[in-house]
Amino acid sequence: MERVRLAMWSGPRNISTALMRAFENRADCAVVDEPFYGYYLRATGLEHPVD
Repeated sequence: MERVRLAMWSGPRNISTALMRAFENRADCAVVDEPFYGYYLRATGLEHPVD
């Protein structure tokens, strides 16, 4: 079986969360949420809003 990578951006936030949850419930999918956010915080020196 050929591996397919799919990158998706969406908004508003509630729609993107629903889409992410739908894909992560599939056994043949892996979901990565905001993969560049940690790098962005480190590169800009900003703090995570929850910390």
